[in-house]
Amino acid sequence: MSKLSICLLLVVLAIASTQADGGRRPCPGRCTGNPVTDKRSVCIRDKGTNVCTKLRACRLREKNCSRRDSGLQAIKETCITRCRNILGSSGIGQCAPRLRREPVRSDSKRIRECRNRRCVDDKVASCWRDQQGGCVLQTRCEAARRNCSRKPNNQWVWTSKSSCRGNTVGGGVRRCRSRPIIIKD
Repeated sequence: MSKLSICLLLVVLAIASTQADGGRRPCPGRCTGNPVTDKRSVCIRDKGTNVCTKLRACRLREKNCSRRDSGLQAIKETCITRCRNILGSSGIGQCAPRLRREPVRSDSKRIRECRNRRCVDDKVASCWRDQQGGCVLQTRCEAARRNCSRKPNNQWVWTSKSSCRGNTVGGGVRRCRSRPIIIKD
């Protein structure tokens, strides 16, 4: 009987201790002050004033823990690139503008099918030029694939080998060489 009463007493004490602290969880990881272990910085932004604060991640956890204890909403971090104007690992300053990524180019079905066409007997590289005066050594199939996504007035067209003098296969686009004009007397 005494074992049962001890178990009941422990259960009552456990319930009472959880009721005493309001069901709060303990705050994880306080800042140690050691910059080697707490080196990750985060950025928080006040939307109303567009002011950013750069601070260590453990400091943000501490702030959010105290805000949670006070019944306030947690502070959310924003992208660290918004704090790129703030020097050092912590500080306050005007937020930098967002870095916008280049939109992903979605090619049409026609262009994708054109690029995926099989090439037969595609080993001989020849000279090709475009309307802007660029020349490149490439195979017939490579030229056809590159023309898939080029405008009709700037397609690769076959030209004489002398225009590509000095070019190498895979060497990229170079200015076309013009033939010297020979005047016969």
